[in-house]
Amino acid sequence: MNNVSENTQVSVRQTQKDVESYLAFSTLHDYKAHNPAHSREAADLAYKTLRDAELLAITTHAAASAAADALIKARRDLHDVILGIKNEARALYGPSSDQVAALGLKKKSEQAKKARVKKGEGV
Repeated sequence: MNNVSENTQVSVRQTQKDVESYLAFSTLHDYKAHNPAHSREAADLAYKTLRDAELLAITTHAAASAAADALIKARRDLHDVILGIKNEARALYGPSSDQVAALGLKKKSEQAKKARVKKGEGV
């Protein structure tokens, strides 16, 4: 029978206390468990498993952060290049060309005209 339910969330603070207890336990050289689940070997294995899991979580998190940063940079780089291409296309083909429209821009001739307010008709 386990001392802790599978549904129990163990806090970081509690884990730190458990590690401190494990380190203190490692100085008890005459400890002999009646239950193999509470033996020195079980404690050593549980501590090693915790450290391995922490290392994996840290390296995985670091790799995920690096991948997210690389994705953000790649998106920014593509956006920069596409904006440059659109500007070049306007210069090469003219602001009302089909090529400019093919890039997703409105032709200058198709842009809505701003409504002009005549003097004296303002609010």
